[in-house]
Amino acid sequence: MKRTAWVLGGLLALSTTAVAEERYQALPLAGVEGGQGGARAFILDTRDGHVWIWNENELITAADGSRRYGAGFVYQGKLRPGSRPGEFIETPKK
Repeated sequence: MKRTAWVLGGLLALSTTAVAEERYQALPLAGVEGGQGGARAFILDTRDGHVWIWNENELITAADGSRRYGAGFVYQGKLRPGSRPGEFIETPKK
């Protein structure tokens, strides 16, 4: 009985770890190098639907107002499901 409990506990721990690792998915985007070398990537939070674009050549403004180019994430918003296949979903008007 104790052995069964340990096996079930181990399987639960492994499945939880596997789910956590699959929460975020990245997809390379065409960029300066045509998608080769990881210049840009689309990152999706598969649990909550948040989306970011990671770019190696993003314009960054520091707290002191200085600007430089470097790697950075740009938050794109949160996805929402459509009501039918093929539906075009527009961004909400502000």
